[in-house]
Amino acid sequence: MSILSKFGETKLAKNAAKWMTDNRGLVVAATALPVSFLFERGRVTRDVLYARFGASPEKHDERVRYVQEQVRARNASGSDQPMCTARPPWLTMSTRTSTYKKDCNHIEVALRDVLEVDTERMTVRVEPLVNMGQLTRYLVPMGYALKVMVEMEDLTAGGLTMGLGMETTCHRYGLIQETVVAYEIVTADGSFLRVTAESDPELFNALPWSHGTLGFLVAVELEIEPVKPYIRMKYIPCHSMKELCDRTYELSIADDAPEFLEATIYSKDTGVIQCAWYDDAPADRSKINHINRWYEKFFYQHVETALQRGEFEDWIPLREYYHRHTRSIFWELEELMPFSTKTWWRWGFGWLGAPKISLLKGTMTEGIRWKLVHKHVVQDIIVPMRELERSVEEFHERFEVYPLLVYPIRIYNHGEHQGLQPNPRQLQPGKDWDMFVDLGAYGIPPALKRGEEWDAEEHVAATERFTHEVGGFVPLYQDVWMNRTQFEEMFDHGLYRRMREKLGAVGAFPEVWDKVRLQPKWRTDKSFVEREEPAESEPAQRSATASN
Repeated sequence: MSILSKFGETKLAKNAAKWMTDNRGLVVAATALPVSFLFERGRVTRDVLYARFGASPEKHDERVRYVQEQVRARNASGSDQPMCTARPPWLTMSTRTSTYKKDCNHIEVALRDVLEVDTERMTVRVEPLVNMGQLTRYLVPMGYALKVMVEMEDLTAGGLTMGLGMETTCHRYGLIQETVVAYEIVTADGSFLRVTAESDPELFNALPWSHGTLGFLVAVELEIEPVKPYIRMKYIPCHSMKELCDRTYELSIADDAPEFLEATIYSKDTGVIQCAWYDDAPADRSKINHINRWYEKFFYQHVETALQRGEFEDWIPLREYYHRHTRSIFWELEELMPFSTKTWWRWGFGWLGAPKISLLKGTMTEGIRWKLVHKHVVQDIIVPMRELERSVEEFHERFEVYPLLVYPIRIYNHGEHQGLQPNPRQLQPGKDWDMFVDLGAYGIPPALKRGEEWDAEEHVAATERFTHEVGGFVPLYQDVWMNRTQFEEMFDHGLYRRMREKLGAVGAFPEVWDKVRLQPKWRTDKSFVEREEPAESEPAQRSATASN
């Protein structure tokens, strides 16, 4: 719910909503940004205290029993409403505009601690609300990290493993779900299950992408790997899309592939490949690049300099590298607060960091929410690597938004145990996987900035169809425009539905479709915008962005 919605439809509320919509960047800088700074300082303090005094497995067990008790109480009440977590929608990192929670029984699942690091088995066991910032603060000083250590600090282990998690090590390991050793869930009847690939291969493969619709995740065990304090980064400029696509593909499937691999595309013809390896500090300390210091240029701007400088290397402290896009919300902060890239802002106020995605949602008027859907792009597609060049052309035609994010990803063939994630249509020779790539566009289409018409439904729906045609699929943390039939053509529901029946989840939990589909009110209803009468100036259009 928007903060302003509490004040009703008074003239004052309408005028305030209009002003907030027209001056989005200033509102965020004055409200969400300082609150985000204080929130982050409090969270870091909590993490430090937690790391000093350690976790209590007994308390975890008590918290899990409380989840079970709530589920059993709901069942005993005879309620026919499905269950979901009590976590408010605005606290999530997703850009979806779903409202399904208002029709559900809310179950408190307040589980947010690291439980155990096993350096013999090379695993870490965590509760679902542990986020990536907390994990890097805990693991990196010990000399370890997740095999797939996702970059945005506020993303949680539960959301990533039951949804989708990807990073620049995915060309070696696949999506984060491929590094899960065990899921621990509470089912629809209140039972506790520890699920591994050996104990129940069907359920183990059905849980990824299920978004909490098979049971409540109460802990997850993930693989870790030894790390070094720095990464050595090589920046490789490319001046044609064929060059970038071919070289990225070669690097991703090589036997000696770099430990980290991504690319950033800055135009239809230019981009920079980034290869990195774990390393110790260089002998020449001047080559250390502290990319997350508040006064430095944002990381994507630093990468772009390779197009003029040519190929070069630097060394980045590991934790700074892991969270290189947090400070700029990839490149969305520049759309939200155009002054954030200015030298005066970085030096004077850059120490405030970036606004929290969750708090940004709290400052949205309904008009801004509508614009987020219709006047702004948050579009990722995961397609076979061989289709990358075609996909960039498709994105240029549909969105013309740059930069573009490129993450190579192994997608494994799970055969008869395929869950919602589609199996690849062909495999690398002698392998059980094919190399895919995530291509992401985030920002306001230039057509809108030029005052031209741009139909979000037409272009996003066409991109979804293109993705399916080339053997790819879309992540479900973004708005899904396809209808249910198209959704089930892209994501095979066979195993998922068998597990829903087996676990008694039908009626007890929403279906994935209920959680991820674009709600009808956001598809066509423009009354929010008309009511707020936002100015049609470029600043107003630029302020419509929210977050990745």
